[in-house]
Amino acid sequence: MIYKQRWIAEKMRDAVEFSPVIVLSGARQTGKSTLLQNEEPFRDWHYITFDDLDILSIAEKRPNDILNISKNIIIDEAQRSPAFMHAVKSAVDKDKSRRIVLSGSANMLLMKRVSESLAGRAIYFNLLPFSFGEFMERVPNRWIEKLLTKGKASETQDSYTPSDIDLKFTLFRGFLPPVVSLKKEDHIAMWLKAYEKTYLERDLREISEVSYLSDFKKVMELLAIRNASILKQSEVARDAGLSQATLGRYINILETTNLFMKLKPYSKNMSVRLIKSPKIFCIDTGLTVSLAGYLSSSDIPITFMGALLESYVLLTFIVMTSILGGEVFYFRTQGGKEKEVDLVIEKENGVVAVEIKLSETVSAGDIKNLLFFKGVNNKFTAGLLIYTGREVKQLAHNIFAIPWDML
Repeated sequence: MIYKQRWIAEKMRDAVEFSPVIVLSGARQTGKSTLLQNEEPFRDWHYITFDDLDILSIAEKRPNDILNISKNIIIDEAQRSPAFMHAVKSAVDKDKSRRIVLSGSANMLLMKRVSESLAGRAIYFNLLPFSFGEFMERVPNRWIEKLLTKGKASETQDSYTPSDIDLKFTLFRGFLPPVVSLKKEDHIAMWLKAYEKTYLERDLREISEVSYLSDFKKVMELLAIRNASILKQSEVARDAGLSQATLGRYINILETTNLFMKLKPYSKNMSVRLIKSPKIFCIDTGLTVSLAGYLSSSDIPITFMGALLESYVLLTFIVMTSILGGEVFYFRTQGGKEKEVDLVIEKENGVVAVEIKLSETVSAGDIKNLLFFKGVNNKFTAGLLIYTGREVKQLAHNIFAIPWDML
């Protein structure tokens, strides 16, 4: 399989110049090991994995035997040996020119163990499934940065070429690296079901003792059905037949293992009453479809397609902001006549508001929420309406409609 470059690798290379330890986390099968074995300079470093039980045993009993193999070393599945982190700390303190990468699937577990031992010595990165640009093997495009600073999209408009990619199939398949090469929908469905099974039977045992896997899987399914909606924990707990405390613990585990994320509401510089609950998202559209029970793209209802498109756009902007800096939120007022903006990207003094529409046509009426947000936020630099058409259009001053496949 041809390696597709990951955009975050450039930031990792920058970090290597000054940080002795790089921590790379991410969900299972997002391509962490593949990145480290293909991107410079990491591909030339000594690579070992604690999935190998013999190596793990050595790391537990004689960690310096591992660390003395090479000056530059990659430790995959590093969270399997908490005690090893102390040896890493000693190694980089003795020789500040050393470089060590710690990689693992369990985000918060790995972070906790690293932060306790390596405070001030590590830089952290989280690898997500492919963005569309990575999947299409494009170089990172800085147009979102220009929108944040200048509110302009003219260069983007000039460079856009429509693709022949089928949106519904793409969202059904998702963007986990092992599945993007699959062409048949029944193969995709089988792979994703196997992914779910591996997660439940292996990753959960590493993170937490979950007595009833069927209850946990039910929570995953209920959250997938509610993908891209405001999280109402009391409602999910009721439908799952669980206490809110247990549900909260299960959601934390899903966040820890990077399968789901809670998107925070935007509340800065606002003079209106706002919703305070997060939105819930599954990190991959293919996994969302599988958990929701759809076995082919033709089974997916139009209402669910809208939520999948929103997930895809969120994934893309999170990958972009991981390179540029900044954060992603959503915006919604509360009270009568709520106003909602699907995504808000903020970096320093600039804010781009994003609406997402599952439609091949757009009109001035589709940007009323973007105009509202522009009127109540003094950091607004630009608005985007992402749709399924094939043209870049300017709909108002600093507000543009862009096709989904331009991201």
